[in-house]
Order: sequence, then structure tokens, then C-alpha cells
Amino acid sequence: LRHTDVSHIVAPVASGVEVEIGDLVYLENGSLKPASALADQGSASANQALFATMYVGVAMQATTGQSGQLVRVAADGVFQMDCPASTWKLGDLVTPAPQSGANTLEDQKVAACSRPELAIGFVTQNYDSPTTQVKVRLIGRPSSLLQLTRLEQRQKSNVETLTADKSLTADAPRIQVLDPGGMGRNITLPPEGSSPGIDFLIHNAADAAENLMIKSPSGATVCTVSQNQTALVYCDGSNWRALVGNNN
Repeated sequence: LRHTDVSHIVAPVASGVEVEIGDLVYLENGSLKPASALADQGSASANQALFATMYVGVAMQATTGQSGQLVRVAADGVFQMDCPASTWKLGDLVTPAPQSGANTLEDQKVAACSRPELAIGFVTQNYDSPTTQVKVRLIGRPSSLLQLTRLEQRQKSNVETLTADKSLTADAPRIQVLDPGGMGRNITLPPEGSSPGIDFLIHNAADAAENLMIKSPSGATVCTVSQNQTALVYCDGSNWRALVGNNN
């Protein structure tokens, strides 16, 4: 901890789980767990995305695994964290680093990320030379600033006439105004595990009877958006779902 201007919460640790001072912790079923305890979602980015939605803060106390132990957690504060050797710029986003050779997340190490939905904080100063420790402001889910930053990053629009099928990434602009460009097109959504809470508003701006077929990463059709229709497509962390309607 580098500064004392932090917001604290107190929460119980899951029975049988040990937490160390400085651990990045998340809340699951009302109990705290360190980042490394998160169930593997199949990839490091999927683990980071899920962790970001559950992240509470940095543990300020240690536990021994006994049932019912309470831990004080810094939900918003500036910390000096280990990181892979790299340079940094003020405002760079950070996420828990994956463990070496694995998808599992580190408890006390951060890494750079470009996708706002993976981020749990940001760098607070420039590092022009490679460093293995970085000063970051980490913001838990109880705080609203980073959630608003994520939303602001995605509240952009993409107006495009397609010449081929299109794949969306989790950090693609939320509003997609797409003209299929003369024939039906497939629009493939990002992996479910890395997209919990992500949604897209997809409008079919065709000048003829051309459809947009919205597909899951496995190729299953989530919905079909006809000419002049709009779909709200959202991910619950396991599945993509959609509402489709005509414009008025």
C-alpha cells in the first residue's frame, strides 16, 4: 500500500481458504477468495474477465483458513505490485497476471491489458525503463469509477458496410450499425467466458432483404437480424442471448 486514502470493507473468507496480506481477492457466494482460487474458465483472458466482475480489493490482513474469519479489504487504493518486466504509461490498464505456463491467476501480480472489461485498475505514473514493480490504483467492484470507465470505453459506435463475415471482440464498440453489403453475413460474437456482462446493440442497415446472422463462437445461431431490425445481444457468462425487434 503506497497511500492511506483507501476505502475499506470487511468481509468473511471462505472456509478452508488462506489469504495473505496483499492478495487480490474476489467475492463468491458471500465469501472472499484469492485470485488463484478462481475456477479455470479455459483461458487466461476468460479468467481475467470473470475475476474483474467479482474483484473486491486487496487484502489488508492474513487468515489461517479457519471458518468465519473476517478480513479488512482495501476496495480502492494505490499499491505497488509485482509485474512482468515492461515499460508503463500513466493510465495503462492492469489485470491479474496469469501464472507462468497456466491460465490460473496470480494473487499478488498484475499485467497489462488493453481490454477495459479485464481491468481492475490503472497505472499511476510513467515508467520509461522496464520495471518489475508498478504503482497502480486498484478499484474493487464496490467502487464505481472503473465500471464507468469500462462502460465509457464501449459506448462508441461502428458504422460499416460489410464485404465479408465479421467477428466481434469483447472490447468492440457497443453499437454496431452494419450494412450486409449485398448478401447475408455472419456476425460472430466473442467467447462467452471472456464476455460476462458484455452486450451489443446490432442494427441491420441493409438497403435490401439481407440478413445478419448473429453466431456464438461455436457457430450456433443466437438470432437473425433482418433488414431494419435491431438486436440487443448480451452474455450471461455462459451463453449469448438476444432480443430482436423492428425499429419504429
